[in-house]
Amino acid sequence: MASNDILSTKEGSISISHYGDTANAPYGEKTPEQIATFSAQGINRAFKDGAEVVFIACNTASTQYEAIKKILNQTHPGRGERIVSIIDSSVQELKKQIDAKLKTQNNVQVAILATPATIKAGAYLRALATAYSATVIATPLTHHTQPRWYKQKGNEVVSAAAPATLQLAQGKTITISQVGPANWVDMIEHGASAAEKSQAIARDLALLAPKAQWEVVGEFCTHFPAIDGMIKIEATKLGLASPQTSYIKQGPLMATIFRAMMKPRFTGKPSKPARLIRAKIYISGTNLQETSQLAKEVFPQDPAPAIQQLSFQ
Repeated sequence: MASNDILSTKEGSISISHYGDTANAPYGEKTPEQIATFSAQGINRAFKDGAEVVFIACNTASTQYEAIKKILNQTHPGRGERIVSIIDSSVQELKKQIDAKLKTQNNVQVAILATPATIKAGAYLRALATAYSATVIATPLTHHTQPRWYKQKGNEVVSAAAPATLQLAQGKTITISQVGPANWVDMIEHGASAAEKSQAIARDLALLAPKAQWEVVGEFCTHFPAIDGMIKIEATKLGLASPQTSYIKQGPLMATIFRAMMKPRFTGKPSKPARLIRAKIYISGTNLQETSQLAKEVFPQDPAPAIQQLSFQ
């Protein structure tokens, strides 16, 4: 989720709104072409409503970053240059944490938790390999057909997993567990109980994750912070994580990028502390109540969000 924060200074203010394409969710089981098309529709709606810059705060959508830019520029030349992907910043943070461990050890165990489409696209594996100029030793992608929790969209989902190793210079390696559970986003979006979500997380981690003890976990789906505590508990129970395991959540990373981009607008110090108003959340689906509850879970200290159903086409 995201909030509509108003940062007030002597020079002006910034408004932030969130657009969630809940009608077409989950993107994690869509084709690359569908992901690019749906994402471009939502982004164009945000620009139509007056956005200056759009952050693609969805990992699955960000795997189609170049395709989305092309679609945007076809109808509005230059618009594709005003969008920001979440993947680059996340890989920078992931590399920072891995580098700290490689100073004292030769191998680091990493987990990438994402949607099946993000895992299939291999976006994080490629970006991390590029960052290290590393050789990739990948195993074939495996698919696991499972019962769908949200029956309104069918009876089955297909989860994905793809372990890989990056060979670095000086004999160092990074072992990566790529885990793509298919049910988690729907369960978060459509109000599964805590018990149901915990059971699904335990089941899917046991099914999809190779036996290893992760040192760094990237929660590379922006829905996953809503179940962060459950992921930590179940991963530890299964021996996949320890109390020393570090977890990357992407909200703070995007906030850092946003602050850096907006800083030139505010040349002076705020005349008073930033003022938080009710969030503005626009969704394309009908799950207003579930979205409101999710916002409360993710931002328990914030005012209740204002949620509006809106066509993205």
